[in-house]
Amino acid sequence: AIIQIDGVTVDLATVPYTDFEVTLDMQAGVLHRQFTVNGVRVQVDRFISVATKELADLRWSFTAIDGQTHDVQLTALIDGDVVNEDSNYDEKFWDVLDAEVTNDTAFLMTRTVPNPFGVPQFTVAAQQRFVSDLPAIDVVQEDKQVGNIFAGQVGAATQRIEKRVIVTTSRDYADDAAVKHATDTIFASIASATYDDLYDAHTAGWAERWEKADVQITG
Repeated sequence: AIIQIDGVTVDLATVPYTDFEVTLDMQAGVLHRQFTVNGVRVQVDRFISVATKELADLRWSFTAIDGQTHDVQLTALIDGDVVNEDSNYDEKFWDVLDAEVTNDTAFLMTRTVPNPFGVPQFTVAAQQRFVSDLPAIDVVQEDKQVGNIFAGQVGAATQRIEKRVIVTTSRDYADDAAVKHATDTIFASIASATYDDLYDAHTAGWAERWEKADVQITG
């Protein structure tokens, strides 16, 4: 995601920041990250769901801690323009089959390129939807990239943007149409769920795994 605060793109390699922290909660299977830039505290929570294996959930929380009001913009992308580190001559391995964007959703379907090594081709579909306190203001639609842009003012009251991504592949479905349809079907199954509902289902799944592993972590 691309975050802008008061028109400045947040790149922690170039902009001043404080309160940086990354925490991996191994018991719950959740990654937490936070930092403060230009008076705005940014907190990011993300997990790959155990309860719904196709679901990745990312939530950004923005809070102004300097008593001011700030303009915040977040661009959430699905990018199919991927280069592997071990590829020859920056060769790319994905062809885009389908791309769709609405005001607050984006969808991209890709397939691996043909190869002379007998490795089967496969299809991957990714769709993102949002639960957001900030309004959707624009979209991104390029040859191999789609996305949604949210923006608004942030003060002392925390504003959150939750991005839900469903990823389905031809390993689990008979054809490309079924792969695409599955993203809608899975989204429908979690449409009424809150972030806490999805988080609780995920952490309950991890609790079962820890119980089977008979591992205890203290402290």
